[in-house]
Amino acid sequence: MYRYLTLLGVVIIVFSVAGGTIQISNSYNEHQSLLHVSGVPGSNPLTVLDEARWQAARLIGGGAIAGGVIAGSMLMALAWIGKTLEQVRDVLARDIDEAAPQPGNLSAGH
Repeated sequence: MYRYLTLLGVVIIVFSVAGGTIQISNSYNEHQSLLHVSGVPGSNPLTVLDEARWQAARLIGGGAIAGGVIAGSMLMALAWIGKTLEQVRDVLARDIDEAAPQPGNLSAGH
């Protein structure tokens, strides 16, 4: 189970970073094209709404990246904790089996 959670965490991190980066890149390209067009005489100037769209896209892209990294890291941490608990359980079960008296090993005096 821990391998599944680790793999899922890595996939979430990769896709969130890729998706957030693409979002920011597309918005940046659109914003830059509007800046170049607004510098041409007779064109519409860059509006406050255009700047607000760019800032919102930065926030959304950054939020997607941060959220994915946090969620993926939490899944990988849960996988690590689960694996550690399984190892502790196995060691304790082995110790209990070794410490338990065997029915054939009882001495005649007891």
